[in-house]
Amino acid sequence: MTPSSPPSSETRETAANPATEARRSPERARVLAPGLYAWLLTVLYPAAQQGVPFVARAFALVSVVALVVGVFFENQRPKVGRWLGIYAFVGCSLLTWCLAGPAIGVGNVDPIRSALGVLGWVIYAFGWGRSRGSRIPEDSPNVLTGAPLAPRARLSKAGAPVVALAVVAALVFEGLAFRVERAEPALFAHAAATASALLVLGAGARIALGLGGRRELPSAATRLNAMAPPLAALAVLLGLGLVWAAFSR
Repeated sequence: MTPSSPPSSETRETAANPATEARRSPERARVLAPGLYAWLLTVLYPAAQQGVPFVARAFALVSVVALVVGVFFENQRPKVGRWLGIYAFVGCSLLTWCLAGPAIGVGNVDPIRSALGVLGWVIYAFGWGRSRGSRIPEDSPNVLTGAPLAPRARLSKAGAPVVALAVVAALVFEGLAFRVERAEPALFAHAAATASALLVLGAGARIALGLGGRRELPSAATRLNAMAPPLAALAVLLGLGLVWAAFSR
């Protein structure tokens, strides 16, 4: 009996392709969904108003095309994908706003729609952050050796009052700086107050970390399950905002 030959690299890539695509789909949705949401509320809606030049509408269309193409190119060609999905998308959206004219004036912009759009832009920005796959930075031959870092863990109950006291002290320093009325001394007072507040916060954090034992964080699955209710509420809020923006005047 002859031993079976090991599968070729093409066979392994073909078998791993569905799993890879399944892993990439949530990453694409994490960027594409909030990006489209922000584009609909803050770019398409002003560009669709009467009197907006055709050039502004053209840049609005180019921006969403750059977003979609960049998201799907990010895995095969990371530099091209990120350039299209970030710089081209944001740049064309900015040109749309610059050319839209009175459509984005202060008196013509709905505050609720703008706030929902800002929330979409924030989620879109965070969506571009992702893990580096299976590569482990510590395995690089160029890494500098050192003491291992402590695992992520929750602070002990004894450290919470220390952190609270440090925050209160930092706020007191900042508040005292506002009591200086003269312009020149006030500038120095705010700089000194900021430096003192940072020192107090750093000292409080070090003391809190050194108090008591550290409780290990729960598993990743447990943390993701705990995030499900607020994420669902956020999705419902965004959906209601999109429906309101679509059917409002």
